[in-house]
Amino acid sequence: MGMLRYALSVLVGLAFIVSAGAVATAPEAAAQNISVNLDRPNIRPPRIIIPRLLPRVVKPNRVLPDGHSGPDTTQPATGGPPASTNQATNPKPPAKKRRVGRLPNGRPIFFPDDLDIHPLGLFLAGPYVPDILIVSLTGDADPALAEAIAQANGFELLERHSMPLVDVEFIRYQIQSDQSVPEAVAAVISYPGVLAVQPDFFFFLSGATAASSIQYAPRKIHVSEAHRIAKGRDVLVAVIDSGIDADHRELKTSVAESFDAIDFDPAGQKRHGTAMAAVIAANSQLLGIAPSVRLLSARAFGVPKGGGKASATTFAILKSMQWSFDRGARIFNLSFAGPRDPALMKGLDALATRDVIMVAAAGNAGPDAPPAYPGAHSDVIAVTAVDKADVLFDMANNGKYVALAAPGVDVMTATPGNRYELMSGTSVAAAHVTGVIALMMEMEPGLKLAAVRQKLFDSAIDLGPEGPDTGYGAGLVDALGALQLTGRSHLVAAE
Repeated sequence: MGMLRYALSVLVGLAFIVSAGAVATAPEAAAQNISVNLDRPNIRPPRIIIPRLLPRVVKPNRVLPDGHSGPDTTQPATGGPPASTNQATNPKPPAKKRRVGRLPNGRPIFFPDDLDIHPLGLFLAGPYVPDILIVSLTGDADPALAEAIAQANGFELLERHSMPLVDVEFIRYQIQSDQSVPEAVAAVISYPGVLAVQPDFFFFLSGATAASSIQYAPRKIHVSEAHRIAKGRDVLVAVIDSGIDADHRELKTSVAESFDAIDFDPAGQKRHGTAMAAVIAANSQLLGIAPSVRLLSARAFGVPKGGGKASATTFAILKSMQWSFDRGARIFNLSFAGPRDPALMKGLDALATRDVIMVAAAGNAGPDAPPAYPGAHSDVIAVTAVDKADVLFDMANNGKYVALAAPGVDVMTATPGNRYELMSGTSVAAAHVTGVIALMMEMEPGLKLAAVRQKLFDSAIDLGPEGPDTGYGAGLVDALGALQLTGRSHLVAAE
């Protein structure tokens, strides 16, 4: 019977590995066109992990310092959650757990029923840092629990970050042994006070360089006409990206405050973030969509120590989101793409309930790629890219989550050092829509997310098949048209 169980587990493992390979094919195909597709992973080091199905070993129950108890991976005879001993004073009742698999030695693996996605699928969601673990603690968890988990498992506690938006404290650990991330997840998930455990996923910027043309985008979406009505005055926009060159002539009056969420890449070229900021707010040689807006620059993306492309992790993005919200930003520009990350989803949910308007890149993985997040979140406005002839960017993602189209091919924008560059990608397109929303918020500061979305949809210029579609969404954003549906009593003639 033991051998039969082992054989079955191997077969199931192979099935999941085949599924993981299928998920990876789109990035591999897109990588062939890497010069125009910056959201594809190419990180060395750290390594990009192709996940295993199940952990090899689950540590037995143990008593932690200060009365905390470790996980018990044995199934009680009467069913229900695993037993634990020596729990902290007044612990919360353990979450109901379900068995999701067995190790080759026959030991079952349990995970809480309330996980956002199936725990095995979690490791197929996207690339992650190979030796980092993110643990979410409940707001009322024992303050000593984070350190106790580190001691008991041989982890190094790298960072703690409280996120009031979701009433969770996120703990970032480094795994010191040869233990894999899935093994570490299985070892920690059952501690009382632990809400969730996950990898630190990678996210990649969704812009790329190109050539030809000049600044056609403002004319295309009627920005000059819109500026007779609004320019984004007194509106605060958060740009979570690679940082902004606040000394660039286009942005000298735009950046209100900056924040660094990462501890590497000190030089930080800030190319992508500066380019997105200039699309939104340029006010010198270029015509930004909302030139009077104020920007919060949150640097979550950087080039790893070993080189490669700029990337961010779950932890850095969450820190940037909390910082931006605390400083009053009502509009977030999220020009990046990655997997469906449970922790990120919680943060997006929390921002949406507070009527923060989030705009994201639809993704540059190609029309057959799976949905890219945060754009595919139901409360985020996902934007695809078109050229000056309204042709879709050839590497843009398609899908029902695509909300709008905007100029995003061969767009002239600013780069660090008072330089300029032509860029393409859904990142650039997202920045155009962010700027339009800033114009709307000047006219009607109390606008809610649903109203913003509806006004953008109602004023969009239909492209492609009649009506909304998976390529263009509702159509091309129209700055003037959106303002004509916003704060009508304040409008002036725009002939």
